[in-house]
Amino acid sequence: MPKRAQCFAYLRTSSAANIDGDSPHRQGAAIEGYAKSNGLAVSACFYDAAVSGADPIESRHGFNALLSAIESNGVRTVICEDASRFARSVIAQELGVLALIKRSVTLLTASGEELTATDDPARVMMRHVAGSFAEYEKARLVPKLKAARDR
Repeated sequence: MPKRAQCFAYLRTSSAANIDGDSPHRQGAAIEGYAKSNGLAVSACFYDAAVSGADPIESRHGFNALLSAIESNGVRTVICEDASRFARSVIAQELGVLALIKRSVTLLTASGEELTATDDPARVMMRHVAGSFAEYEKARLVPKLKAARDR
């Protein structure tokens, strides 16, 4: 049986309440499922727990550990559950994507979307639009959740 190509998993939960919840398990299962069905093997998982999707990538310990691991081995594929788990700010998203592109790394979602693709201007634009919607959804959701907690 041929050896499967190696990839890394990147997970992020935005609040401390999610650390012990279902989110990391759900994300990991989605990533593992995609990897397995596409001939990849997850060799390491990098996790930013209780990190806002708007936090800059340079302040994310898990993402920085991911970049260090990429620079020290041959893994060139990273999988996250979806684009909103990678970032919920267009600026954080694009800086993270650029950091991976600079290292010749492909960032995939568990549904097969390639977030680092630059060959098609329409695809890049759609990544920006989707990032804008994720940022908007976060801005809309945070006050609603706070109000519910306060009640």
